[in-house]
Amino acid sequence: MRSSLRTAIVTAALAGALLAPAASAVAASAVAATAIAATAPQPVPSTGAAVASPDDDGRYEGRPVYVGNGMVAVLRNGAEGPEAWIRYVGDRWKPGDTYMTHVVGLVTRGQTTAEAYGASFELTKAETTAPVLVVTTKGVAASYPLPEGKAGRVCSAEKPQNIGAGMSARLFMSPDGPRAELWVAGEDTAWGLLDRSHPSLPESAGIIARIVDPGGAAPGFEWKTQGGGTPLGRTSFPALPKGCKPDHEATEGRATDKPAPKPAPTVTVNAGPAAT
Repeated sequence: MRSSLRTAIVTAALAGALLAPAASAVAASAVAATAIAATAPQPVPSTGAAVASPDDDGRYEGRPVYVGNGMVAVLRNGAEGPEAWIRYVGDRWKPGDTYMTHVVGLVTRGQTTAEAYGASFELTKAETTAPVLVVTTKGVAASYPLPEGKAGRVCSAEKPQNIGAGMSARLFMSPDGPRAELWVAGEDTAWGLLDRSHPSLPESAGIIARIVDPGGAAPGFEWKTQGGGTPLGRTSFPALPKGCKPDHEATEGRATDKPAPKPAPTVTVNAGPAAT
């Protein structure tokens, strides 16, 4: 199982890498996502989503800084609070080039950490007026101050969960609601992403992973990575920190959104692991 899974993921990653030069063809398009995830078709190497219209560019523009490994961090600190959108632009990017391309990570007050392409990202001093993005690659850290903004509360919680077959899930809870990142052992980017708007993997994924009652007050996470009669695994999402409130009304089964500053990401899976 693990061997076939890793083969499928590596094959998808190689295919995505060959398509990386096509990123410039969609450079004028903005990306809509909350967490990590809006990219051009067939991103490198694993997650992707719908691309927003050019009219949405202003929502995602900011101060781009090259952080290595073919990535820029687009630093923002407006009405939505501090954000660093991590975008894949390629090794030849230079200041002045377009940066509205692949999104491979996002850090905010609600989710202060992310990983992509062998680098880790952390939004420090997130609750202050002067947050800082810290990027660590091969043990070496570099800091990038965000524009000054308003102070605010950090409202997020994270919970790891092993789901078998060489895979794990990272379960996040923030005012935006539950989010689940699906990871394959040894990979640098998430294999799949679930949230309130897209709470379940498609049947073609080859495994079961879904958010139960994504719009409710106590959502859960279910999975099944083994074949046959193996029962579903289930766990709860972490609770919001004390004093934090969701930005949507709790409903049974689905979420009723209030106007929100960021559209939700779509779930994308490039290569479904085959169940055994």
